Amino acid sequence: MVSDLRSGDSTSPSPVVDLFRSSDSTLVLDRGYSLTAPEAADAGEQSGRWLLEQGLVRGDRVALWMRSGQGYIQSFLACAAIGVVVVSVNIRYSTAEVERLLKRAGAKFVITDQSAETLVSTIETIRVEDLLDGIGGSKPSGNPLSPDSSSPGSMHRGGSGEDRCIIFTTSGSTGEPKMVVHRQASIASHSLDIAGHCGFRSEDIALVAMPLCGTFGLSSLLGAVAAGCSKIIVVDRFEASNTASLIVEHQVRLINGSDDLFHRLLRTDADLSSVRIGGYARFNTSLDGIVERAAERGMHLTGLYGMSEVQALFTMRDIEAGPAVRSQAGGTLTSPLADYRIVDGELQLKGPSLFDGYLAEGGAAIDEVLTEAAMDGPWFKTGDSAERSDAGDERSFTFVSRLGDVLRIGGFLVAPSEIEQVLVVGSSATKARPSKARIVGAQVVAVDRPSGARPMAFVLVEPGSGVLDEEEVKRHCAKRLARFKVPIRIIAVTEFPLVDGPNGPKVDRRQLRRMAATLLD
Repeated sequence: MVSDLRSGDSTSPSPVVDLFRSSDSTLVLDRGYSLTAPEAADAGEQSGRWLLEQGLVRGDRVALWMRSGQGYIQSFLACAAIGVVVVSVNIRYSTAEVERLLKRAGAKFVITDQSAETLVSTIETIRVEDLLDGIGGSKPSGNPLSPDSSSPGSMHRGGSGEDRCIIFTTSGSTGEPKMVVHRQASIASHSLDIAGHCGFRSEDIALVAMPLCGTFGLSSLLGAVAAGCSKIIVVDRFEASNTASLIVEHQVRLINGSDDLFHRLLRTDADLSSVRIGGYARFNTSLDGIVERAAERGMHLTGLYGMSEVQALFTMRDIEAGPAVRSQAGGTLTSPLADYRIVDGELQLKGPSLFDGYLAEGGAAIDEVLTEAAMDGPWFKTGDSAERSDAGDERSFTFVSRLGDVLRIGGFLVAPSEIEQVLVVGSSATKARPSKARIVGAQVVAVDRPSGARPMAFVLVEPGSGVLDEEEVKRHCAKRLARFKVPIRIIAVTEFPLVDGPNGPKVDRRQLRRMAATLLD
């Protein structure tokens, strides 16, 4: 079965659906509602039939804009079953951001649980309740969904390993997120590698706390399914006290999350000592000591490394190592077929979890220019700096930092230019004036706060155009950006600090970060 699921054979059944069909896991979703992984596969295939009746064909793109839970999982499996590509939309995106993304991705429908006030008017909408009802009625309260037992698994599954499966969004140098395309084979391979090499056990109880719309949450779910974890709890949104209560109630053994997530869990007084593996992504450098703090509470965290282009758990630290080692991002390659190298200080990666390319604007094609720029032959150029392991393990590395200016905010990669374009008058992002004062230049940096990394903006105001109204500019941003992208401060300056570069003077972002830290102290 493992070789079948990894197969790129165009005649093979959907490897993503078969991850669930082959699993002994029970999924606990949406406030206690549960079903087995094979039942989820059957329900997904039947929902796939319903989507075909709505006019979808293999290769179409459908956006999922919804919270984690039954609706997302069933919609994802429905699309995989018929070879339709999921455009995974961050639940925290504003309506304007979603509208731009769906147009760029050429999505045919959006399946959503959002309120009517936030829906995108330019694309046909399917309410997730309609998709669930489309297979024969709403889910019964407290009982597994009962798919048509007369023909479980009998559907001709159009999805194959070679079919494109999902599009994640990640930072882009042009101010718009890049659209990262994965095939079913890469998603299935990564899930099996997580199951085989990250220490997951069939007797473990896993909790998925990161959003399924991102590679971190989806990889955590699919890795646990591939491992056949006895119970997998999926929360529709992370809330520290509720998640801590679920850990205690179910004696959760596996949970992956960002440093911010674990910081908030550790602020509760819950007994977290059941956690055997807490995959820990370090995004916020102001939260040092989390692994040690967790160890004092009996919670075993261990560092990892990943990104949308290679998926989330590309490496993981040895769970038996000491806290000093486990606190470092990076670790040993999860897949035995993966490899890394460091070229001029840049980390480069290859392996079966590698993406198919970046989607071109407005259609099904891959943007060859953008994709080739990110590759050196079979190697993906991460834009990260890294160091080889000092423990003599040739398959292990330590992440150091980003080489460029991309920000990690709220656990997501964000290009500063995306926020800067909204701030500046007359930008391609918006024709609206952000304030009475004309903002003619903007620079955005990330600042580490105890609650997480946040953006902070420095702006140039056209002389004589008025006084900057900081709160008015924030309101302007809030209408056009996800809340986590809205700068916590917007500071008017007369000029940006400069530093000499190889091609002449450039903005000194290190100095801006120092200025930001001083202003917030």
